Formats: sequence, structure tokens, C-alpha cells
Amino acid sequence: MSSEAVFVSGKRKYVFCGDQQGIKILSSLIERVKEEELLLEIFLIEGGTEWSQLSKFLKDQKMGTYLYVVLPNEYIQKAEEVAEATGFSDEEAQYIGYGEKVTRVYCCRCHGIKEMKNAEEETLCEHCGLELSVSDHYSVYHNAVLGYVAKL
Repeated sequence: MSSEAVFVSGKRKYVFCGDQQGIKILSSLIERVKEEELLLEIFLIEGGTEWSQLSKFLKDQKMGTYLYVVLPNEYIQKAEEVAEATGFSDEEAQYIGYGEKVTRVYCCRCHGIKEMKNAEEETLCEHCGLELSVSDHYSVYHNAVLGYVAKL
């Protein structure tokens, strides 16, 4: 997941999904697509939008569509899951989160997961008390970074 949207040329259609703030973040990219007179569609995700509506919208898209999604960090993973379930691959989409980010740390000893608002270099596992060093090794399966033994 990147922090800034990058234009990918040569696509049949461009779909921009996000809340009001997300669409605002994508505005320069949307303007570029309009200037180049390319096909585009905007899907506004509001607070009450059910994920099933996004799923239906994405299922109606044709091959060659490129997807941009900008949402608060707390919702970006769910949007990515919905897009993947409807057939969008990592090469066909960009997901950008904004706002406060929560980092999940997976304990190497007890396999517990701790959520941290400000990822520090070291933390204590709240499940087993082990002092953990927070790595940059990310597990898609656990949606967390690895916390390994800080001190032996």
C-alpha cells in the first residue's frame, strides 16, 4: 500500500473509490484522466455504504479497468478484500490509506496480536509479557508485522 496514487497509463477505464476526503486526495489524478479524455467512474463510499454495494459495483466492471481506492486506514484492508474477491489483482489496483494508522504486531512466542497506534521499535506483548522488537517483516495471513525477541 502506497501513500500517494501513481498514474498507470494504458488502461481501458479508471475507477476511483473513496469517501469525500479520499476523492479529494485523488482529485489531481481524476483531473489528469479527464484531460486525457479517458473513461472514468467515481464510486463514493460514505459512512453508511455497505461493502456489498462496493462489491456489486466492482463486479460490474470490465477487464482492463484500473482501480484507485483512498479511505481512512481503518477501512482500507476491507476495501482491498472486497476488490480482490471481485477479481481485482494487485496489478490492477492501488490502495491508499490516510489518517491514524494502527500497526498490528504478531508475537513470536504466544502468537498473540497487539495493536499499536504509534509503532515503536520495541514493545511488550500484552498476552505473554515478552519484550518484542517490532520488525518490518509483514505477514499477509496475520495482517501484522513480526515482533521477535528483543532481549534474550
